[in-house]
Amino acid sequence: MPRGGRPDRRHEGLSGRFAHSLLPIAVGYLIAHYFSLLVIEGRHAIILALGLDAEVDRNAVAPGTIATVQVLAIVIGHVAGVVAAHDRSVRLLPPARAVAGQIPLFVLMVCYTTGGLTLLLA
Repeated sequence: MPRGGRPDRRHEGLSGRFAHSLLPIAVGYLIAHYFSLLVIEGRHAIILALGLDAEVDRNAVAPGTIATVQVLAIVIGHVAGVVAAHDRSVRLLPPARAVAGQIPLFVLMVCYTTGGLTLLLA
């Protein structure tokens, strides 16, 4: 608190201003979780909707392809989230605080990315 016992309100509400940086991460995880369902069951749904009498090949997409899409979605989502947060922080905060204040979030995002990929590939 600054002098006079009044709280410092210059940075009040910053969490709401950085909330948009979580959207790319959420989209990345959404793609990682539901890509295989969309590709495999989506084809099946189209065949049924069109009334075609075709057998759906459940192995139409190789497991390696699915894993690659999942890993890329998670990594790209986290990188886009960090870039969005960095861009906002450079615009909102003083230069010295903008960079130093991002280090904890950067470390957290690296941990989240590593943890997400560990859960995915383990």
